[in-house]
Amino acid sequence: MRSYVERIWGSFSEAYNRQNIAETIAAKNYSIVQCGEEDVGAISVERHPEFIQLSQLYILPQHQNKGIGTSLVRELASEARNSRRPLRLRVLQSNPARRLYERLGFRVSSVTPERVYMELTI
Repeated sequence: MRSYVERIWGSFSEAYNRQNIAETIAAKNYSIVQCGEEDVGAISVERHPEFIQLSQLYILPQHQNKGIGTSLVRELASEARNSRRPLRLRVLQSNPARRLYERLGFRVSSVTPERVYMELTI
């Protein structure tokens, strides 16, 4: 994610990111993504009464483009459909993952100079 952050803000603060991730881990929103016995990424999901928020999805570069992220997002979309809640996320403007989300049916709900906010309505 560092290169995407640097493209938007011009710099990357490792200390800030470590603090942000530590806070999210402390809130128990993160899960390690495994493929077999191997750790291949991490996901953070917040479940609210009105919607489900895909907060973070990281797949290690060597495991990208193998359908792992697609599978995870589809599972969340199924949960959202079953609970009749929209699935929301935000993606950095410079992050090519936006194409994945669009392919899976997400629509842009709003845009800032840094981020694209997307929603999959059920």
